[in-house]
Amino acid sequence: MQISFGFSRNCRKQQSVKKIPLTIGVFLPFQYKKALESAVDIALQHIQNESCILTNYYLNLQFKDTECKTSFGMKALFELMNARPRPFALFGDACTNVNEPVAMASKYWFILHLSYAETHAKFASADAKAVLKVSVGVLINSTKLQMYPTFFRMVPGYQNSNSARCHLIYKFNWTRVGTLKQSDDPRFALPHESLTTRLEHGFGIRVIYTAGITHDEIKNIGYELNELKKRDARILIGDFEESLAVRILCEAYQNGIYGEKYAWVLPGYHKSMFLILLTFNFISRDWWRNVSDLTCTVDELAKVIEGHFAVEFSPYSQKLNRFTVANKTVSEIRAELDQDQVTTAEGVYKGYVYDGLWTLALAIEEVAQFHYSRDGLTWLPDVSETADWREISTELLQAISRTSFIGVTGPVKFENNERLGLVEILQWRNGTYINAGIYDGTETILTLNPAIQDWIPPLDATVVVRERQYISFILFALLLLLSTFGVTLAVTFLIINIRYQNHRFIKMSSPNMNNLIIAGSICTYISVIVNGFDTRFVSPDTFVTLCYVKTWVLCLGFTLAFGSMFSKTWRVHSIFKNIRMNKKAIKDLKLFMLVGFILLVDLITLSVWARISPFTFHVIELATFFQYSNQKMIVPEIECCRSDKDVIFEVIILGIKGLLMMLGCFLAWETRRVNVPALNDSKYIGMSVYSVVVTCLLGLPLVYILRDQVNATHILGGLFIILCTTLTLNLVFVPKVVELIRNPQGTEFRYRRGLMKSVIGRQPLRQIPESTEELKISEQERLQRLEEENILLHRYLHEKTSILWELQKQLRQLGELENDNTSPSDKG
Repeated sequence: MQISFGFSRNCRKQQSVKKIPLTIGVFLPFQYKKALESAVDIALQHIQNESCILTNYYLNLQFKDTECKTSFGMKALFELMNARPRPFALFGDACTNVNEPVAMASKYWFILHLSYAETHAKFASADAKAVLKVSVGVLINSTKLQMYPTFFRMVPGYQNSNSARCHLIYKFNWTRVGTLKQSDDPRFALPHESLTTRLEHGFGIRVIYTAGITHDEIKNIGYELNELKKRDARILIGDFEESLAVRILCEAYQNGIYGEKYAWVLPGYHKSMFLILLTFNFISRDWWRNVSDLTCTVDELAKVIEGHFAVEFSPYSQKLNRFTVANKTVSEIRAELDQDQVTTAEGVYKGYVYDGLWTLALAIEEVAQFHYSRDGLTWLPDVSETADWREISTELLQAISRTSFIGVTGPVKFENNERLGLVEILQWRNGTYINAGIYDGTETILTLNPAIQDWIPPLDATVVVRERQYISFILFALLLLLSTFGVTLAVTFLIINIRYQNHRFIKMSSPNMNNLIIAGSICTYISVIVNGFDTRFVSPDTFVTLCYVKTWVLCLGFTLAFGSMFSKTWRVHSIFKNIRMNKKAIKDLKLFMLVGFILLVDLITLSVWARISPFTFHVIELATFFQYSNQKMIVPEIECCRSDKDVIFEVIILGIKGLLMMLGCFLAWETRRVNVPALNDSKYIGMSVYSVVVTCLLGLPLVYILRDQVNATHILGGLFIILCTTLTLNLVFVPKVVELIRNPQGTEFRYRRGLMKSVIGRQPLRQIPESTEELKISEQERLQRLEEENILLHRYLHEKTSILWELQKQLRQLGELENDNTSPSDKG
């Protein structure tokens, strides 16, 4: 059951004729007396003269000066316990080395020990459950008690500050932190271990690394900070004394662990920074300005601490207009406590001294009310007898555990002998602290001050953003449009080629081979379209299928188009360079067989590749870069298909195509002088071969170099393919379209009888050029005409030979000609 105390503001103190004294032993070192004595007097004044409690009693305070020494503290304890009457409770001390032995000894007298200034973590082991519920007023065997079962403290302990830090981390959505602790001091090591456990198990916040720091290993601070930096710790929580703090922060400056990317959460260091002087809006001394024996300047340390958080217990409640148990507002009591204007570090405990005496008074009031309601008489405590003392101590301990009221330091409530109170969260900005928030341990609520809403919390780690690099929609649409135009152009040429295949001009250029060129060109256009698809449009499995499609279509399309041009060039070369009169004519069937053989090689290579080393979907990470505008590490990714032996098969395919292009260049060069209207596309076929070779030599290296740049690779590769294919189609078919327009009927051009003789044997009917230059030009023109006529004669001879072979074949089939091996030319 929780007992809450509140009194009417109109309550008037009932005066008792004779009040019963209740002795309280107060440990007050002389170092703290000047700052805290006034708080004791004010609390007694409010309790005994201005409240409605302890109407029949008064608190008799017995002061003991311990001088913050263990021996003096134990001496004072023995003096108090040997006096009569014994004290109801012990109030103090301010020093840990006094509180610890006194708290350990006081349990054997079953006496309540309440400290107004203790903050050491070792007392957190005190557990109220050790003081079990007692029946018939008997306590359980002392061997089962904790070390400090009767010890309470008014100042919120590390459990409150740890909760405040956990809620602060959680409030800013930080999920990973790095910590630093002073391992050789339990004041910091014990709370830190509890903090890391609570962060991970209570709030799901991962502690990536805890750096242990000691005075003996002060030189290792740099190594520990480097480890935190390597693990990308951005939120750093420290538990160490101020003498180490300046060294740690100096090392942090030298390692670059400061600035907007980092957030430090440090202890408040009340004593060193005199934060009680916030009332006057200034700080007289700063712990971080002690830069002796350091390599950092004050300005450099100021850069490190800029924006850091300090977590510490609150000297007073932030709700100044809130009424307290004394029927006064917080601001009124605070004005009384600070009216002496004594500005010492110890003054931070004034409010806790005040509330501590109220805590004792209210606990005693509860015990007195309990006895009055049970016995109907005013409680007359007799602490001289041992049995009565045990019963009184048990009741008093239980009463203080249930105490709950509003004090000048905020809500007063205890849990496991620990004060649940207010914890301030301060932030250092521009050379001073501002109030960033307040944590209420009684409600476990963190309230942030609107003043820090403009502060942008850093990220708890380098956020790695994986950005999948896709082809730009504009580029995709552009190449799709160009490829579609190319396919349309190719289909148009195909229709013309089929429609006018019997036209003499088209017929002489092997229309069937032209159809293969068009088919190959359409395939290359389609490969550009397929290459633009990615996982935005299809699934990864379908993407792998498209990888096969674009590889096969491009490879086979190149073979169809370039192979057909190669075969036509080879036939022209055979006719005009290596022709023999007894050799059979090279028909389109042989050209088809040549192209088919090259296609077969491609099909075998591609099939073996797909069989032994199939494509798989891969996401490749490119070089990362840091985006300073939003503090993110960008990892570009590209999608691709890969196989284990893709390099080998790519080399094989490129080798085959390269050999084919080399032969094509050779044949084109050999037939470079073939420029006869009747043999209309020989020159353009050669130009097409050259364009393909040049485009491949330029495009392949560029695409390989820029392979990590999706847009550049796609646009360059696509444009090279489209340009090369379109140029080939235009070189091959535009002259035919022009001829169709010029000569729609395809009338055969016939040479006059004796033309060759007149050209060769007769001198031109013009005067002999007088100059040497004109003579040279005339000879060149004549030579060109002779070559053209020679080519025509070879062409006609080749055609007639083919007709003769066909007739001979038909005669053999009719049985009218003996099947012998004699050629017509031999017979002639």
